[in-house]
Amino acid sequence: MTDTEPEESIGKTESSQLRLWPAVLILVLQVIAFGLSISPGISNGVRFGFMMLGPSAGVVLFAIWLLLASRLPWKHRLILATVMIAFPLAIAPLVHSSIMLGLLLYGSPVSMLISVVGLRMTMRASERRRMITIALGLVTVWSPFVLGRINGFRGDYLPEFSWRWTSTSEQQLVDIRPSTAVEPSQAWKPVDVEWPGFRGRDRNGQANWRGERLDWTTTPPRERWRIPIGPGWSSFAFASGRLFTQEQRAEDEAVSCYDAETGTLIWMQTNKARFVEIVSGAGPRATPTIADGRLFTLGATGVVQCLDPANGDVLWKHDLPAELNAPVLMWGCSSSPLVIAGRVVVFAGAKGDAGLVAFDAMSGEVAWRVASPAGGMSYSSAQLIILAGRQQVVFGDSKGLFAVDPSAGDVIWRFRPSKWNGPAMCQPQQAGPASLVVPLGDGVGVARLDFEIDEADNWRISEAWTTNRLKPSFNDFFVHSGQIFGFDQHIFVSLNAATGERNWKRGRYGFGQAILLPATDQMIVVTEQGDLVLVAADPDRHLEFGRFSALKDKTWNHPILVDNRLFVRNGTVAVCYEL
Repeated sequence: MTDTEPEESIGKTESSQLRLWPAVLILVLQVIAFGLSISPGISNGVRFGFMMLGPSAGVVLFAIWLLLASRLPWKHRLILATVMIAFPLAIAPLVHSSIMLGLLLYGSPVSMLISVVGLRMTMRASERRRMITIALGLVTVWSPFVLGRINGFRGDYLPEFSWRWTSTSEQQLVDIRPSTAVEPSQAWKPVDVEWPGFRGRDRNGQANWRGERLDWTTTPPRERWRIPIGPGWSSFAFASGRLFTQEQRAEDEAVSCYDAETGTLIWMQTNKARFVEIVSGAGPRATPTIADGRLFTLGATGVVQCLDPANGDVLWKHDLPAELNAPVLMWGCSSSPLVIAGRVVVFAGAKGDAGLVAFDAMSGEVAWRVASPAGGMSYSSAQLIILAGRQQVVFGDSKGLFAVDPSAGDVIWRFRPSKWNGPAMCQPQQAGPASLVVPLGDGVGVARLDFEIDEADNWRISEAWTTNRLKPSFNDFFVHSGQIFGFDQHIFVSLNAATGERNWKRGRYGFGQAILLPATDQMIVVTEQGDLVLVAADPDRHLEFGRFSALKDKTWNHPILVDNRLFVRNGTVAVCYEL
């Protein structure tokens, strides 16, 4: 080809050589990976892998195609590769910190799409027009990232975007402190501990509702108060008219005490700690526990505290990462303290014998420690269960289940179910005097375990059934009248506890939470979108008795019900309803 040949002739030659189909195939694979990452029916671990590895693999494959298989002139290959790298590097210092991951997850696939479309549209164009067209397209792709912020991800791994300049609910809370109208009372004592901590008295999500059968279609709950609250996924503990929870206040991790009648903040105890991760956002995860006249908490960064519930004074404190070399887990320390036999049991996850740790409730000294696999993780909480007549603390980590004696910490048994794929996320639930229904991991399934013990104290554990028809993630379930009710990822289901067979699958509530009213065979479901739904605990059919919007924004916190008052919260608002 001579220098006197027209540009159109050059374009035709390049267009005949350009090989676009591998790039199109890479884009199709990107779309498939994205679709799988937001498909709640798939295990969360697998979905998270598609979300993170899909774009990364796409970038590598696209680079290989561009440089080695595109058949573009080498000058064009190098210019395009440079431009595609230069744009994200140029805007990275300008974007909000939460958007950095979004540059990979969303910016890279779209920039590859723009490049392929630009090449296809300019196959017969001059080199200058081709590069200008693609560059303008990439500017259009990358510029909006400077304007946005990611506030977290929903349970289906879709991001929650907002404009960068809008203030967050957390920023509006910085100056809200305890009211001087309600002074902490030294004389106040937790006489009636109606809801002692995470998921109620037995950590089974069951409320002691004494009223009649509810029907929200005719008599909906009445809102008593609504207050702003800091980020966090902690639930409430309730004792003698006071609510206790954890929340984030700027750079302080806070334990808060509210008046249950009015929602007024009575006292707040803070530590300089802030845990943030891109999926869930900021704030503590665990729920406070009130027992033996004291309040016990575990912060997201691993600080265990014993507080005076009357005024928030610190009675003792342990920093697990500093003292035990315990890790701060990927999703934050989430183990709500269990108080039993004068011991406060939390998961530390440290190497050696400091996996599950118990402190003396009065002195704060270490009472016992139990080994957990090195590098093991757990986002569940220790639970007191009586199996085959023996009281024991049952716990799940990354390798399976084990039980310990609550007083001495001696290991009673260890067992790894056949389909176990930890770390543990949810609580096991008792299905009989010697049976447990146990979650097998994040979005994996559940199994029923049967226990026997002989005269020599040897335990025999067998799997009665295993199923993936109930796949809880961080959404706990409960057992009632021989039936299981809970979230199969984003859809509510009922199973037969004896066989594991599914009764029904209805109700797209997202990754929400629920509590059971056993006296009336009803459940109160809090959807991920913040709706409250009254549902029959009926194995024969899915039946709703009313639904209304209670909260805005993502709602993952467990609700509680004390007497006729329903308390719900998320990372922005807390509300009290009268049933």
